[in-house]
Amino acid sequence: MKRIALALTMVLSGWFVSAGSHQEAPPLALTLYSDLGLLEEEYALNAVKGEQIYSIVPVPHTLIPDSVVFRTPGETFRIFEQEFLPAQRAHSAEFLKSSIGQEIEVTVARALVPKTYRGVLLSTEDGIVLQEPSGRVQILRDYSEIALAKLPDYRPAPVLRWRAYSEAEGVVTGQLSYLVDGLRWSAHYTAILNETEDQFKLSSWVVIGNQSGRDYPHARLTLIAGELRRVTPPPPPVIPMAQRLEQAAASEALVETKPAFEYHEYKLTRPTTLKDQQTLQLSFLEAPAVRVSKHYVYEAARSPEQVRVEIRLLNDAAHGLGIALPAGVVRLYKIVANGRSPLRFIGEDALEHTPKNEKIALVAGMVFDLKAERVLKDRQVVGRDEFGRETYRETYEIKLRNQKENDVTIEVQERLQGTWKMISSEPSYEKLDAYTVLFKAPVKAQGTATVTYTVEWRY
Repeated sequence: MKRIALALTMVLSGWFVSAGSHQEAPPLALTLYSDLGLLEEEYALNAVKGEQIYSIVPVPHTLIPDSVVFRTPGETFRIFEQEFLPAQRAHSAEFLKSSIGQEIEVTVARALVPKTYRGVLLSTEDGIVLQEPSGRVQILRDYSEIALAKLPDYRPAPVLRWRAYSEAEGVVTGQLSYLVDGLRWSAHYTAILNETEDQFKLSSWVVIGNQSGRDYPHARLTLIAGELRRVTPPPPPVIPMAQRLEQAAASEALVETKPAFEYHEYKLTRPTTLKDQQTLQLSFLEAPAVRVSKHYVYEAARSPEQVRVEIRLLNDAAHGLGIALPAGVVRLYKIVANGRSPLRFIGEDALEHTPKNEKIALVAGMVFDLKAERVLKDRQVVGRDEFGRETYRETYEIKLRNQKENDVTIEVQERLQGTWKMISSEPSYEKLDAYTVLFKAPVKAQGTATVTYTVEWRY
């Protein structure tokens, strides 16, 4: 087996590398959006009067170079050239190629006694071509180890390089900010319904994922919920991980929330260390008693025979909530009395970004003991206008069956087409919008009910 042993060890440490010494890193401010992050930090470097090249580290692998901003008081420090140098992979072939013209040692295993050759590396194209101090050239193809006298140009981590001009010598302190891909967050909720199904306890996690190639120690996190427009498409999504929403006293609050432009921000009150390649769950919000109601809905356009169950609530303080909720998956559970396990998973649904005082409807699933059957009983052409458009009269019958041990009310939502007029209906209907009507049909336990209506319509 061929192996390369480097005779030089390079240690990269510290908050940054500059023309002079470096300062201890102050706290970071990290704002996370659904598909990227904004990093802001106080950055200090020892400036040399005149023009100088400065190397800024650490920076993430996924830094967006043209988003870098360095704000300093006054105009004494000006950056007029910037280059982002990505990290280089530590490949032995690349190290060898970079060492052409340098002195190396090559060890060849021959019988019981290995032999070492020393000389200047001339080529790596077809084995190792080595010129010894005597001038003799050795071509070595079967070697076991190579030792380099020094490490070739190699960047184990990315570097942001500035060419800048300073009017004075000394420490320059400014606010460094840039956008970073590979940072994600999303909200995940848990709602536990009580036995009477009129209240649930809501909790959540904010799931934050870091695939950016950098750690963010003791960062002050702010989460932004909303849909930002980006001209350049984000990279493929990375699984993120989260925090728990809390309705607690101000001294115990884990999250401060307020509008941010046309979006919404959630500022975490405790500093968080977010390591590279880490998925982190942070406690976010709790609402211990949210008033809800359960509804059975039949919508033939979505499912011809099945009735779905919805958990509805109003996102306001009177109902035990009243906070802008970021989008996320809501997992629904129910407390069960006298069971082996007191908790049952009953379904999950996706929650959109929801401001306070808005209605929420969560679909838990399809009801096992409720079924429906929709039949077109009659269809006639009852008229034709001057343009030849026909007017149709249709009669529909919807049979609802309840195999439960208790009475229920099923909301029947019907989508109508064209320009329509209801001729008759049983029970009466409510017009929800231009194309949707609602019938509320009580159905006895172990019984059936029928919704019938006749409508006239034309295109």
